[in-house]
Amino acid sequence: MSSPARTLVLGTAFRYEVKDVFVFVESLRRHYDGEAILVVSSNSSPAFFQYLEARGVKPVYFDCAAWMVPHVQFTRFIRYGEILHGSRPAYDRILLTDVRDVLFQGHPFAGAPEGELLCFLEAHGRVISGCRDNSFWIESLYGPQVLNRLADWPISCSGTVLGSQGAILDYIDRLVGQVKPEQFAGLVGTWGHDQGIHNVLLRTGQLPQARTLTNGGHVFTMANMPDTEIAWEGEHLLAARTGHRCPIVHQYTYHPAVQARVLAQHPMNRELTRPRALGA
Repeated sequence: MSSPARTLVLGTAFRYEVKDVFVFVESLRRHYDGEAILVVSSNSSPAFFQYLEARGVKPVYFDCAAWMVPHVQFTRFIRYGEILHGSRPAYDRILLTDVRDVLFQGHPFAGAPEGELLCFLEAHGRVISGCRDNSFWIESLYGPQVLNRLADWPISCSGTVLGSQGAILDYIDRLVGQVKPEQFAGLVGTWGHDQGIHNVLLRTGQLPQARTLTNGGHVFTMANMPDTEIAWEGEHLLAARTGHRCPIVHQYTYHPAVQARVLAQHPMNRELTRPRALGA
């Protein structure tokens, strides 16, 4: 599949520094020279912004997230909506993505499955009732009845979502519209509720354009993968179940040996401000 005419990789690097985004940015720019935006705080160092500029990544400020009651993991979607509602012409495809634990092994859009809104599953066989965190996120916002209703559904990860601008905006608006700040008043110090909302919307039919995709295809979500399902082909990670080199790898930091190998492949050096050519 040829690359769409206009694409965007959109993530959040709130109060991050170069070390927190280095693998993400370097691996992205090895395969993709399109638009990339990171939602950031002005509290990051000048070196951080110099690095983003050198790599052609646009920072967009969101300092009010520091005092919002919901955690930035949820409030980032508010900023995403503001960015995209004002974007003309529309993007053909957008990737909403986590940053600190994401590695690119290919072009993020080339070869992506068809569909207006792509949602990616976690480890095979992993269901909502089998995960304490996902159960908590849903029950604390929706109550035990909704949790029981969704208990046997496979978990979809909100850390990587890909789709057309129209479908992504609809997704963001529905997600943000589910929560009032006062609901988070008793949840200060917790985060991840965006994934609870994501799964409720997905499994109750409120995302009619959504298509769910098995782990290890376009995205490899690794947090709960046993080591036996992780393989290597040279410097590339493979999902052993599919034998596939996934363009997007998420949550590799949950596996210390994998993280060490990835960091060795992307060593930080003194030439951080020198742009790296695509494909280098």
